[in-house]
Amino acid sequence: MADIVLDYGLLHELSGSLRTLRGQIQTDVDHVSGRAVVSSTGEVGADAVGDSTLFAALSAFYATCHQPFKDSMTKLDDLADLLDSVAKAFFDQDADFASKANSARLQSKIDQWQAQENAWQHYQDTKNKVITYQYYDENGVLQTATIPLWGEGRPPPTDPGARPTSVSVPDGTTTSSSQQVDGNGKIISETSTVTAPNGLSYTETTTYSYTDLDNDGKPDNVDYTTTVTHSDGTREVITKKTGTDHVSVMTSTTDDGTTTTTVTPGQNGAYNSVTVDPKGETTTTSVTVGSDGTGTKIVANPDGSMDFYNGDPAKDRWTLTSHVDPLPDLYGYPPVF
Repeated sequence: MADIVLDYGLLHELSGSLRTLRGQIQTDVDHVSGRAVVSSTGEVGADAVGDSTLFAALSAFYATCHQPFKDSMTKLDDLADLLDSVAKAFFDQDADFASKANSARLQSKIDQWQAQENAWQHYQDTKNKVITYQYYDENGVLQTATIPLWGEGRPPPTDPGARPTSVSVPDGTTTSSSQQVDGNGKIISETSTVTAPNGLSYTETTTYSYTDLDNDGKPDNVDYTTTVTHSDGTREVITKKTGTDHVSVMTSTTDDGTTTTTVTPGQNGAYNSVTVDPKGETTTTSVTVGSDGTGTKIVANPDGSMDFYNGDPAKDRWTLTSHVDPLPDLYGYPPVF
């Protein structure tokens, strides 16, 4: 099967063109009401046409076309909205992947910049320093001389400039990122924005909190709150909070409501999770892990069916081994005597 390629940028531009077209013909459609005959300057009477028979025919034409023209305006709106919603849905999905991939690229770029910045700062601190040494000249007299740390044989490093904040890909899409760190170098907040050449934009802002339960100086739990602003302007807030018992609760809140997932860890990476969606429907996932690292996963779906998997829990790769349909609703049938 051939791969499907969807140019969501082109869909977004086409949606804008349809809305532009609608605006351009809106005035004409508004004037075409009833039996009115219009010109480029507005509604006109029979005297402007000059022939009463022709004016009557034009009036009949406009009267007949009035409703289809109005319907076409609605269809233009509907088509523009459909194309734009598809474009933004695919862009948001790509932007989410790009945000994570480009954040890693940007971090590598920042690490490289930091090494260059350290070398530059070292140069600034030592550029005027010299090494002092003593020697005896040909007459046996003790002399003192100096050698500069930086000279012709040791050129200074290049000033790396400002810290990089964005990366771009060949299609012109740019991912910009900003971070704030605490005194220990841990990231406490970061914002990543993906902007496409056609104007679509997707933003993720995350704040982190760290908990050191055993006071060893290393965080045992990392919790966060992420706010996603989608290309259509809607927002999603995702939070993760972990208790002292290591049970974590994740929530995802959108305009449709809140989805809550509670994860209870087990041994060797095993866990049990319970997800409740905005409609109150529940999905339960149980993962067990053997001593060899292999695992099984059982998913109890809201409709009562169950899915069974085998796989690698560490990589979250699973293979469906069986599916069990829900039991029939016997209570929906009258008893048979």
